Amino acid sequence: MKHLLKYIALVIIVLVLNSCKKSSTGGDATVVAFPKHHGVSINGATVYVKFKTNDMPSDPTNNYDLKIEGDPTENHVHIHGLRYGKYYLYAVGYDPSISETVTGGAPLTIKWKERKQEIDVDIAVTE
Repeated sequence: MKHLLKYIALVIIVLVLNSCKKSSTGGDATVVAFPKHHGVSINGATVYVKFKTNDMPSDPTNNYDLKIEGDPTENHVHIHGLRYGKYYLYAVGYDPSISETVTGGAPLTIKWKERKQEIDVDIAVTE
C-alpha cells in the first residue's frame, strides 16, 4: 500500500509539471513590439520570437518558434496569445532614411501577474 501511494504521488507530480505550459502560445498576453532605430520607429518590421530563453539564438531568423510579419503602414507588431515565461524578440526591418536593413533584439519576461495584459516592448535595431 505504501508503494502504491508513492507511485500515485509520483504520477500526480509528473502530470502537474507537464500541464504547466510556460513560454509558448495559447495564453492571454499580448506583446506590442516597437522596433526603433535611433529612437525612430521602423514600419513593417518582422519579429521573430524564441520561447523559453532571454538569450538571442545563434541564428535568430532561422532558429525561432514564432514569426510575425508587420504591416508596412504600422510602427509596431502585435504578438498575441503568449503565456507567462521567458522570450527573446528579434526584429528585422528597413530604414528608408539610410536605405539599409536594420536588426536587433530584446529579451522579454512575462510575469505571472502580467499573463493577461498587453505589454509594450521597444526593440532597438541597428545597421
